Amino acid sequence: MKRAILLVILFLTFGINIYADKTVNLFTIERSKNANVVKYDAVLKDDGSINEKRPVDVYWLLYAYKNGEREELSAFDKKAYGFKVKHNAEKEQFDFTLKSVKDKPMILVLDNNVPKAVIKINNVDCFLEKVYIDSTDGAFGIPKVNYYELFGKEVNTDNIQQQKILVK
Repeated sequence: MKRAILLVILFLTFGINIYADKTVNLFTIERSKNANVVKYDAVLKDDGSINEKRPVDVYWLLYAYKNGEREELSAFDKKAYGFKVKHNAEKEQFDFTLKSVKDKPMILVLDNNVPKAVIKINNVDCFLEKVYIDSTDGAFGIPKVNYYELFGKEVNTDNIQQQKILVK
């Protein structure tokens, strides 16, 4: 009887995790304002493919005051850090755009079974690794972005690319 109960507990504990979605980090947004970062993760199905219904998970990691705890984006945060993603079955990719940077579209792809965000950095296709945003406090506590920098590796060569984009 004890073995049966132990097996049930083990199955419930590990069985639930086996079928849970797995996430893999795509890129991070760091900011000059504080140490908190915004993480963008690809959500994978059990077979390793990108989840078509919910391909990306975005959230805060609060390093500035909560020891790196995860926190969901607020409605206000989603205006700056939200995104649009659409499955493009014909090309076997996802079209991906950050709401605050609509002029820099990306695609979400599997590269050797690893999800990655591809973006143009210096007019070269790169796997995006990090975005850095430099801002100053504006009216009503709304930050004014001075510039942002994109960091990534070229898709074909692994050469590192970095591009600073001034915001007018």
